[in-house]
Amino acid sequence: MDAADLAGSYTYRSFLDLPEPVDDFNRLRFAQLELRLTVEPGGAISGALVFSDAPDDFLAMDITGKAANGPLVHFTLTGKGQPDTAIRDFHYEYDGIILPHWPTGVNQRPTLAGTVLRAADHGSGPDLAPAGQTAGFLAVKRDG
Repeated sequence: MDAADLAGSYTYRSFLDLPEPVDDFNRLRFAQLELRLTVEPGGAISGALVFSDAPDDFLAMDITGKAANGPLVHFTLTGKGQPDTAIRDFHYEYDGIILPHWPTGVNQRPTLAGTVLRAADHGSGPDLAPAGQTAGFLAVKRDG
């Protein structure tokens, strides 16, 4: 595998780390967004985690990071809300890998997996989202 394999657009989904079984899968939902990544030679990563790409309501976190080649490509990302937007105080850290490909797999999609950490508080009062929240994530590569 190569760090360049990270480049592309993904459907990003993160899940709360609840150990007990749930009767409604939505209880695990932390986020579902679009992840767009580019990779430079040497493994530098840039991109966006897009909340809404409507022209009049574009919301995204700027993504920066690095990747290292190996049997499993390992990457770390930092996501920060864009200035002058409703998510300007968002700050998240990501640590993940590209999941292995099964040679005999059917319809397997390139998939990223890892953990995400809310690195800073955002919001206030009853809408405060405190730093330290963790979740698992999967990001499935889209076509094109």
